[in-house]
Amino acid sequence: MPAFTEPDTTDPAARLEHYSRGIFAAQYAARANHERAEQQKLIGLGLRLQAIKDEELHKYAGFDTFGALVESRFGFRKHQANNILRVLGVVQALEAETTQELKERPLRILVPILQDHGDDAVRATWQEASRHGNVTETSLREAANFLGYAPPRELQPDTPKPLQKKAPELLRESTAAVERLRSMAEKDRDRARREAEELQKAVDEFLKELAEPQQ
Repeated sequence: MPAFTEPDTTDPAARLEHYSRGIFAAQYAARANHERAEQQKLIGLGLRLQAIKDEELHKYAGFDTFGALVESRFGFRKHQANNILRVLGVVQALEAETTQELKERPLRILVPILQDHGDDAVRATWQEASRHGNVTETSLREAANFLGYAPPRELQPDTPKPLQKKAPELLRESTAAVERLRSMAEKDRDRARREAEELQKAVDEFLKELAEPQQ
């Protein structure tokens, strides 16, 4: 936190500017310290949870499982503890890279990158994502793809588009046409009757075509 100092001038405008800069600096420092504290909290929790799990200390405390221990003693579910453990290595890799608060969910994208490519790849992905503004789950995914760290997507085989609509689709369209005419009849019965007659005429002609032998 920046120390309080008085300006070396008696000019009111300059003094106000000096104090204003100090206020903005204090606000920035508070945000940075908070985010850094949250980052260190994630590491602190992860290291201790990992030790409890590795040493199977839940058995010593009389619990059947690791999850039962953390829920009873620390107040969060097993999946929450495991999520923290999953990203612990990622947070440690980024500790010297950023003071930004690191949230568990977006960091999941970096877990396979850490496993397959190591700490430097995690930091490179973070740096690439941060070049475009705030680091988010989306920007991390895009950065991983750009740098070639994301696993390749499986290509789906091309399937020809159907030339004709399926029967359920035709039925839905016919039903929709009738409902449209019903709505029209509430406002203009004569117009709805004319359009219904035109539709009926087109259907009759189509039925005649179907009745004719194919050439």
